[in-house]
Amino acid sequence: MTSKTDSGSNSSPTPETAIEVHRLGFSWHPEQETLSFPDFTLNRGEHLFLHGPSGSGKSTLLSLLAGMLRPDNGCVRVLGTDLYQLGAGARDRFRADHMGVIFQQFNLVPYLTTLANVTLPCRLSALRRRNTEPTVEEEAGGLLRALAIPEDHWQRKVTKLSIGQQQRIAAARALIGAPGLILADEPTSALDTDNRDRFLALLLSLAHQHNTSVLFVSHDRSLAGHFPHQLELRGSRG
Repeated sequence: MTSKTDSGSNSSPTPETAIEVHRLGFSWHPEQETLSFPDFTLNRGEHLFLHGPSGSGKSTLLSLLAGMLRPDNGCVRVLGTDLYQLGAGARDRFRADHMGVIFQQFNLVPYLTTLANVTLPCRLSALRRRNTEPTVEEEAGGLLRALAIPEDHWQRKVTKLSIGQQQRIAAARALIGAPGLILADEPTSALDTDNRDRFLALLLSLAHQHNTSVLFVSHDRSLAGHFPHQLELRGSRG
């Protein structure tokens, strides 16, 4: 990872980048001041822990990186693609193919079962479907087992499960099909210590296996030690 505070250089080849942010700004209403985000670059396969006080714009930044909000100014490149040179439909397709997003509110489909929620990205993206090993259902089952979701829960509607179980299902949905980038917004907030540690171990292991980059947002600073790179948002406005 590089940022405007990094120093030094070497002659090594420039690595492929997962995220590039430059002069990025966003405001929710015209009368509000603009949130200004620091410039940074995250290389492919790198993992970044993002923290900052409430209101500093952590969730807003993730929505900008996912292509779900349009910035007022600046540039966002994800996996070499300038997101905001794409139309809205093309951004949706790019996100489906290349990103796994763990939303703070989970965003599970309430009328679908546990298994159907996890496999949903592979129904929306042929690329994610091709990336599953050995099959979509078997990979989904492996993720659910690793996250301690009992097999007799797989055919239940997600609304019948606990909040902690729903959060783990949202994580499995993001991980399936080896996306190039995982954006995780407070993904362990509803988990006890054992499930939190299990989730982190699975996330980082799979990310390493597939050279997937991870941007992980959390208020829990005790998790920062799992990540070689950290970025703090201070709620700066311009």
